[in-house]
Amino acid sequence: MQAARAEFAARGFAGARTAQIAEQAGVNKQLIFYYFGSKRGLYDAVLRTAGGTLLRSAQSTDSDRPTGTPAERLREGVSGLYRSLTDTPDLAGILFRGIRDPGIASASLEAFVRQLVDEFQSIISEGQGLGYFRDDADPELAARQAAVLALGYLALEEQIGKGPAPEHRAEWVDRACDLLIRSLSW
Repeated sequence: MQAARAEFAARGFAGARTAQIAEQAGVNKQLIFYYFGSKRGLYDAVLRTAGGTLLRSAQSTDSDRPTGTPAERLREGVSGLYRSLTDTPDLAGILFRGIRDPGIASASLEAFVRQLVDEFQSIISEGQGLGYFRDDADPELAARQAAVLALGYLALEEQIGKGPAPEHRAEWVDRACDLLIRSLSW
């Protein structure tokens, strides 16, 4: 899986070669097809794993009992996702290549994005119920905006110019979270 993750992140689905993945993993190429059925099956498995890792970074808590206010948990979720994407560029590469190329879009990628939005929407809805957030805010739309804040900036970093220097990324994320939370607050 690590070899496949590196190959797909570097070359995308179309450019990745199963022979190269097998060589890097130290296995016979036929084992890939035995376990995953096809290059697409391997790609989907890599996306599922990457999505799961990124989703865990965006979840506000590991326990059944959330701690902190909904605003704090939303900030933690967005900044956790952003940190995870910047700290693991190969995961970000796989995710963004999948988003940019509709020809290789996968149910695994769509499931990750849907789960991410659901996680943020749940926090926002809870915040509305507890009076932290405005009642007139659409939780699903705000959750999608939260996902775009974390995913969109990094996906478009090259197109919009020089991104924040690594030492300033934390400040950028904090300000992006402020923008989101202020838009939801009374």
